[in-house]
Amino acid sequence: MYRFVDHTAELELQLEAGTKEGVLEEAVAALGELLGGAGDTARVRREVHAEAADDAALLAAWLDELVFLAETEGLVPEHAEGVQVTGHAATGVIEGRLGAPPHLVKGVTYNDLELRVDGTGWIGRVVLDV
Repeated sequence: MYRFVDHTAELELQLEAGTKEGVLEEAVAALGELLGGAGDTARVRREVHAEAADDAALLAAWLDELVFLAETEGLVPEHAEGVQVTGHAATGVIEGRLGAPPHLVKGVTYNDLELRVDGTGWIGRVVLDV
């Protein structure tokens, strides 16, 4: 599950899933919804790898990779497959479509950034500069 929360000049994304990998998968779906835009029917798959110093920074690095693919290749991500997290590194295959996504995300910030266990699952929070 994910939801967007209005934030002053930014957009806060809150993520929930049963696993750390699930939070990263939800981040892919959320970014795909945010970017939306008109796209052609060309389907693409890209392997994504991100590393960071801790869990929260891993969430930011993962989203940075997705934003980079959107800006450089026009990839609108729709879902992730086979996401694996080892330590503070994540890999997975992103599937989406090529299009002309609006450049809504200027950057992923570290403001209020978190990725942690909460009760029976994991929660993540990241603020996007839009």
